[in-house]
Amino acid sequence: MNEPQLPVTPAGLVGGAVADDAAAPQRNLLGLWQIVFLVISAAAPLTGMLGAVPPAISLGNGAGIPGAFVIAGVVLLVFSVGFASMSRHIVRAGAFYAYITAGFGRPLGMAGALVALLSYTCIQIALYGLFGFFCTVVLGPLLHSAMPWYAYSFACIAIVQLTGLRGIDLNSRLLGVLMSLEMGILLVLSIAIVIHHGGPDGLTLAPFAPKHVFSGHMGIAVMFALASFIGFEATAIYGKECRDPKVTVPRATYVSVTLILVFFAFVTWAIVCAYGMRDVAAVATKQPGDFWFIQSTKYLGGAMTTAMSLLLLSSIFASLLSFHNTIVRYIHALSVEGILPAKLDRLHAKYGSPYLASYLQTLTVAVPVGLYVLAGADPFNIVFSCTSALGTIGIVMLQAVTSFSVAAFFRATKKDTRVWHALLAPVLGGFGLLWIGFVLIGNLDALSGSNSAIVRSFPWIVLAVALSGIALGFVLKRSRPGVYARFGQ
Repeated sequence: MNEPQLPVTPAGLVGGAVADDAAAPQRNLLGLWQIVFLVISAAAPLTGMLGAVPPAISLGNGAGIPGAFVIAGVVLLVFSVGFASMSRHIVRAGAFYAYITAGFGRPLGMAGALVALLSYTCIQIALYGLFGFFCTVVLGPLLHSAMPWYAYSFACIAIVQLTGLRGIDLNSRLLGVLMSLEMGILLVLSIAIVIHHGGPDGLTLAPFAPKHVFSGHMGIAVMFALASFIGFEATAIYGKECRDPKVTVPRATYVSVTLILVFFAFVTWAIVCAYGMRDVAAVATKQPGDFWFIQSTKYLGGAMTTAMSLLLLSSIFASLLSFHNTIVRYIHALSVEGILPAKLDRLHAKYGSPYLASYLQTLTVAVPVGLYVLAGADPFNIVFSCTSALGTIGIVMLQAVTSFSVAAFFRATKKDTRVWHALLAPVLGGFGLLWIGFVLIGNLDALSGSNSAIVRSFPWIVLAVALSGIALGFVLKRSRPGVYARFGQ
C-alpha cells in the first residue's frame, strides 16, 4: 500500500471543599461534556489505538486484546468509585496530591505533587517528539518537505501555548471537535467491518473468551491497555472551573472511563474480527505500522486512510493541549499554596487563564525538547518511547497511592461510610493499579523499546522524586509552617 509505514508506539497516549478560592481560574464555565472532552482528548483514542494495540497483540495476549482493555477499564472504574467519592469532599486543582494529603498527610501529598509534575511533563515531552516524528512521516511526503521533526514540534509548542492561553472554554470546544473526529473515523471503520461481517472467522465473541484473554502475556496487554487510558483522571482537576463540581466531577469521571472502555473494547474487537483469530497476531507483529491502515484501505478506501493519518496528528495535538491544561492547573494550585512563586497564580486580564503558569509549563517542555535536539536524539525511539515510559510509571503509581489515600481519608473522617465507595473499591482499585504498575516495571523494555541502564533506572527516579517531596514537606514544616499548614487544604 502507498500509505506511510508507521512504527509501533510502545505506550498508548502514547491530578470539606477548599476554603480559599482566590485566584481561581475561570469559574463555572465547564459542564459535564466539556470536562469529558478535555479528559478523553488527553487519552488520545486514535493515538492509543494505532500505537498501543499492535504491540499489545504481538507482545501480549494476541486475539484476546479486547478483553485486556476490559480488564484495564474495570480496574479504573473501580478506582473511579473512590476517586469520585473523594471529589465530593475536596475540590482542588491538584486533585492527586490534595487527595493524598487528605489521606496520608502533607509530606506524602508533596511527594504526590512532585511525581505528578514529573510524570505529566514527561508524557507531554514524549508527545511533542511523537508529533514531530509523525509530521515527517505523514506531512513530509504530502508537502514535499524535508523539515526536521523538531521544526514541527516547536511549531506545535507555540500553537499549544497560544491556544492554552485563550482559556479553558475555547480549549474544551476545540478538543470536543478533534475528539469527535478521531473517534468518529475509528467508529466508521469498525462499523464497516461489522457490516461486512468481519474477516475469515466472521463476527465472533471469541476475543472476550477467557482462554484468549488470559493467554500469552496477559499482563503486558493490560499494561498497554491501561496506558491508553492515561488522562481520564484529570476530571477532578477542573472542579473549580465547572458548574456544581460535587455533582459534575463524579459524573464526568464515570462517563469518561465508561466511554473509553466501551469504545476501546468495541474497536479492538472489530479489528480482531477483521483479521481473524489466527492471523491478527502475525500481522500485528510483522506490520505494526500498517496494522490499522490495511483494514482502513480495504473497507474505507485510500482517501479515508489518508484522513486517518492526518487525524492521528490532530489526536496528538488534542492530547498535548489537554495535558498542557492539566499541568498548568497543577502549577497554579501550587503557587496559590505558596510552594511555587506567588506570581504564577496571576490570571490573564482578558481570558481568565493562569497565563504565567502557562508560560512556565511551555518552558519546562521546550527546554528538554531542545536538549534532545542538541543531543541528536531519535524523536520516536528516545524522545517518545523512553520519556513516555517514565511518565506512565509515575502516573500509575500515583493513581495507586491516591486510591489507598481515599480509603484512609474516609476511615479517619467517616464522611462517607458506604463500604463499597469508601473502603472496598479504593482498596481493590489500589491493588489492581499496583499490580499493573509492577507489570510496567517488569516490562520496561517492552514499554520503552529499550533495555538501557537509564531506562531501568526509571522506577528509582520516580522513587527519588517522591522522597524529595517527603523531605520538602518536613523542611517546610520547620521553616515555613504557614505554607505547610495551607498545603493541600
